[in-house]
Amino acid sequence: MRNKLLLCAATATVFFTWAAKDPILMTVNGEGVKLSEFEYLYHKNNQQQLEKESLDQYLQRFEIYKLKVADAKAAGIDTTAAFKKEFDGYANDLAKPYLEDSTVNKRLAREAYERMQKDVNVSHLMLALGHDAESNAKQKAKLDSLRKCILAGQSFEDLAVKYSADRSAQHNKGDYGFIVAGRYPYQFDYACYNTPVGKISQVFETPYGFHIVRVNAIRPTRGKVLVEHIMKLFPRNASDSLKDVLRGKMDSIYNVVKGGANFEDVAKKESGDPGSASRGGLLPWFGAGEMVQPFDSISFALPDSAISKPFESPYGIHIIKKLGHKGIDSYEQCEKRIMQEIQGDERASMARDEKVKQLSKEYSLKENKGLSKYLAGEMAKNGGYDSTLVAKLRNSDVTAFSIANTKVPVSVVAEKLAGKAPLKTAEAFNNYFNNFMKSIESAKLFDYAKAQLPVKYPEYGNLMNEYRDGMMLFEISNRKVWEGASNDTKGLEEYFKANKDKYQWSAPKFKGTLVYTKNDSVSNAFRAAMLKVGGDTALTSLKKQFKNDIRIERVLVAKGENPQVDNLVFGAEPKVPNDKHFKSCVLFDGKTLDQPEEANDVIGLVTNDYQGVLETRWIDSLKAKYPVVVNQNVLKLVK
Repeated sequence: MRNKLLLCAATATVFFTWAAKDPILMTVNGEGVKLSEFEYLYHKNNQQQLEKESLDQYLQRFEIYKLKVADAKAAGIDTTAAFKKEFDGYANDLAKPYLEDSTVNKRLAREAYERMQKDVNVSHLMLALGHDAESNAKQKAKLDSLRKCILAGQSFEDLAVKYSADRSAQHNKGDYGFIVAGRYPYQFDYACYNTPVGKISQVFETPYGFHIVRVNAIRPTRGKVLVEHIMKLFPRNASDSLKDVLRGKMDSIYNVVKGGANFEDVAKKESGDPGSASRGGLLPWFGAGEMVQPFDSISFALPDSAISKPFESPYGIHIIKKLGHKGIDSYEQCEKRIMQEIQGDERASMARDEKVKQLSKEYSLKENKGLSKYLAGEMAKNGGYDSTLVAKLRNSDVTAFSIANTKVPVSVVAEKLAGKAPLKTAEAFNNYFNNFMKSIESAKLFDYAKAQLPVKYPEYGNLMNEYRDGMMLFEISNRKVWEGASNDTKGLEEYFKANKDKYQWSAPKFKGTLVYTKNDSVSNAFRAAMLKVGGDTALTSLKKQFKNDIRIERVLVAKGENPQVDNLVFGAEPKVPNDKHFKSCVLFDGKTLDQPEEANDVIGLVTNDYQGVLETRWIDSLKAKYPVVVNQNVLKLVK
């Protein structure tokens, strides 16, 4: 008993010590506001103001701010689906930096840049992926056997021609030549840059198949080159005689450009490469291995400004003019692009995976090692994995795993597992289950870790509070004040009549309707029709009669603000309307006012002023409705 009392006392001491560090500054409608939240907003406000507010001044504004938030909560604004969706999206974006290991991405970016300093000469053999886990295992085992044959002395090239699923092996025997970093999937790059010269990599998998590579040589990167080229394409199944004709044409073109003709002009006229001909043969900057041989090697070997003799590639005959070369950009220049590449391939999950390891340790993730066997047994009893088994597992008291001693029941796993994989057999289930459980566990870990962020990182909690309250404040203010004023036509009119002296014009204004017509004939017809109709629906009936031959515009303008009104009302010289469809104008109705006669005549000003009235009434009602209690002793702690 004594030990229990000591434990309780120790626990209470920790709690009260923690609470004392962040005490409640005030309560609004019974809900506490911590000192840290107030200090955060107080200092942020003063940083944004030209003239700093005193503590008492800001406290008054803060109380009103929290009163409005309390009213928004009372209205249920934070419970709507739209609010939750928007807030959750913001919360996820804000939490992301806290829930990934940024050091992993930085390490991967540096690794990528270091690889960019070298070109690797590799040979490659690939087998295609299978249709399922079983066939994948067979393909991997087959490639492993081929690797052993090569290690035993068989020709890499012969086996690549015979077995490789990479079609290029039929003509290059698996020889990729020198490649540059970043052109291939990360696993491929990793194998090329981590296998010693003369050695063969272990079998590895990419989204395209199973691979082995042999590293033949490594050299410092040659950077990139910029070239223009003129090309004559070999037509499909071109005869030797046709190729001879093309060779003769390219020899003539070579003599022309070597004789001083403008290379770009000749390329535009003669080149058969539609992608570059319009640009004078200009290609983008490229690095080693990005072009077919011998285009690649000739481009790098040429001196700047030199023009190559005609040469052939598998696609046709080329003449190259080299414009320049450059080395690799600095890391700072490359970093943004490298980071984008990391987020677009398999490396994107590495930072998350590393964070999962950290969170698993931090929050004591404990797996039920027997879960797979338990579920496989239940499947066997049920004859498969279907809705019947899911319904049964919903009520199971078996724990799937636990996070920080919080148990996650098997029902959660059962619901998510249904329909996700071919689970009719225990074998299929076991092949899928481990990866599936990792995804469930990591998702729950991140959910739990995100829930701890406001306590673990006060700056995160303050930002979340600010954004949530800001969203509620905007919506409740819109309802009570902004839209409230716009929708209260009776209140606006009454306010205008009571405050007419505030809204005076310095000059008379015309208030009425202009009708723009397509030509003078339509104007004359419209005037004649005006004499035959009357009443409140006159304009509507005329619109139906003349349809697209007229355009109606209601105006409230002073002299000099509208040329048509100046002509028709104030006697100025007539002007043709500045509209290619409507060349004439008719005055339908209207009158000249010395001063506004109703709220709509000065609606912007009246609405703005009336919003201020509603704001004041609202604040007065909030002070009467929701009690605010400030702890003056805690207020003294504000730094």
